[in-house]
This record gives sequence, C-alpha cells and structure tokens, in this order.
Amino acid sequence: MSRQMNRALFEAFPALRGRVPFVPLADLPTPLERMEHLSAEVGAEIWVKRDGLTHPVYGGNKMRKFEFVFGDVLRRGAKVVLTGGGLGSHHILATAVIARQFGLQTVCAYYCQPISDEVRHALQATPPLGIEAHFCGDYVGMALGFLWQYVRWTVRSGRPVYFIYPGAPGTLGVLGYVNAALEIKRQWEEVGVPEPEAAFVAVGSCGTFAGLILGARLAGWRGRVIGVRVIEEDVANRPRIARMVNRAAAYLRRLDPTVPSLRIAPDEVELLDGYLGPGYAHPTPQARRAVEWVARTEGLPLETTYTGKAMAALLDYTTAHPGARLLFVDTYAESPAIEEGDWRQLPRPFWPIFDPSVKVRCWCWRGRRDPDFCWK
Repeated sequence: MSRQMNRALFEAFPALRGRVPFVPLADLPTPLERMEHLSAEVGAEIWVKRDGLTHPVYGGNKMRKFEFVFGDVLRRGAKVVLTGGGLGSHHILATAVIARQFGLQTVCAYYCQPISDEVRHALQATPPLGIEAHFCGDYVGMALGFLWQYVRWTVRSGRPVYFIYPGAPGTLGVLGYVNAALEIKRQWEEVGVPEPEAAFVAVGSCGTFAGLILGARLAGWRGRVIGVRVIEEDVANRPRIARMVNRAAAYLRRLDPTVPSLRIAPDEVELLDGYLGPGYAHPTPQARRAVEWVARTEGLPLETTYTGKAMAALLDYTTAHPGARLLFVDTYAESPAIEEGDWRQLPRPFWPIFDPSVKVRCWCWRGRRDPDFCWK
C-alpha cells in the first residue's frame, strides 16, 4: 500500500484522493501511548499522541499540514515559499526542511519574541537550511515585509511566490489534523480502550485545533476537544476557529458529497484562557512545572511556548477530574536532526541576539520598546 493510500482521511473518504492536493511527507501513523508514570502520579489516565515523531529530520505538527500545503505548492509550480514567524519559530524551520527537499527557496520574515537558548538554536539552524531571513520587528513590520518580499521574489523567480501564513492555518493546513483525528479514532479502536473524555492541544495559529475539532466530528468522537490558547486573543479566538472549521468542512464536501455537512458555532469551541501568561512565548511557572514534570516522569521533551502550557492545562484538569482518561496531542518536534551554523551568517539585525555588544536598533512599527522583545 502506498504512503498516500494509508492516510486515514483518504480511507474514510476515498473520493478525495486525487482531488485534494497532497504529497506524502510524514511518518504516519504516529504512536498513541499511555503515559504510565505521569498517570500514576496525577491519579488520571493520560495518553499522548506523539506527533513530535512525524518526520525523521524535523517532526511536530507542521509535517501533517505540509502534506496538503506542499501538495498545492508543487501543483502550482512555485519556486519560492514565503512565510514567517517569531525568532524561534519551529514553523519556519519545518518549512525550510521540506522546501529544501523539493529544491525550493525559503524566504522568511521574523518578528520579535523573548530571547532564549531555544531561540538562538533555531536561528543558528537558519543558514544551513538556506533560508533568506529578514528581521521585521513586530507584526506590522512582518506584514510589510511579506508584501515587499512577495513582489521582489515574484519578479526574480518569474513565477508567483507561494505564501504560507505563519503556522499554516489555512484550509489545506487544517486538513492535516482532520486526518490526525481520524487516525486517532482508528488507534483507539485498535488498542480496545474507550475514547478519552477530553483531548488537549496548544492553540497558536489555530489550524491544528480547528482540524482536530472537524476531524473529531467526522470520526464520531464522543469526548471533548479542548484547545489551550498560547497566543494573544486577536490571533486565537472562538469566532476565527469556528470559521476555519466551517471553511474546511465546506471544502471537503464540495470535493466529496459523501462528507457529512457540518457547521459549528463559536460557542461550541472549547478554548481555554488563563495559560498564556504575559504574552506569546513568555514562559510561565505552570508551563515550566509541566515541562519538568513530563521530562522527569516520561522523558518526553516539551517546551514553554506551546506544549508546556497545554500540558499545564491538562494537569489542572486532572485535579478537578480524578480518574479521567485524557489525551495530550504533542505537537513539538522531539529530536530535530538539523545542523546549526554560524550565527554570523545571519543578516546583521539578528546579531545582538548572540552578541549584545553589537548595536543594531530594533525597529518596531508600533513604537513598542519591550526589553524582553526588542533591542535598541
């Protein structure tokens, strides 16, 4: 059986095969495992969907999305992929890994986030992946950077640039986690254990969460799908997530009328607040505690921007629901096998991250001067 044939989405709805853009990239299915030691300590039954193992070079949730997104990239014949994210963006690195696989140029715009060792490691991986990196300050600067680089590279390459919104939350990206939910449903049936009463996942650009919600409906999950917001509310909110679910559902039904007609309202979206902390990528005490607890009991690496905050919410849930069977969807690349280069190969605006003696002003278009984000 080909790698495409064993995708749960195509098995559930065979008419979608060949109609939905697709290229096999991920090592699927990823394991569904019980977290024995953590479960014993918290008095609940906790399972993990290990999507950190989706790819041998760079795992995580993006590889599921890219099976559909890069299927469209190849279908359109683009030569350049344009995207962006925070300074420590895993989305950017995953994009570059796959773009390089197909001989495509990756062009990226970076906005500020709190500086950490993980941010430095991510940036040092940028030169070996061939990323053309541009520092843009904040969200406004990133949007302007996108516009300029789109025009510049369209002229330079002679073909339209393929733009991937940070996090790949478009309809094709959402399909990656529709497929994941159908895959998880099949795994629960194989292990012969009743489905969990709730599944927890971090919510940033919202595509993973929207896909799980839609996939759970299509699969007939009886449990709850709970998202944990790890970014500001103007990016992740219930109306936006509902729109993403409904657009993806309508898209699938247009391509295959056997797909059930589904539509959800914003008040049906279970999105938890209270775990973000001061802002995106700011570590919180709860996230640090969750990361340390899971590392000690299970040896599973999490981080404080996304998965640590989602796990903190799950652990809080166990306090109020002892004995509950719960699922944690791990979206973090567990053991990235990418080379780190010399940070001096980055454009000069990035240098103060590694050497504070280098004086480069951080131009934030909104005039914000947050010492955790910016340098002068």
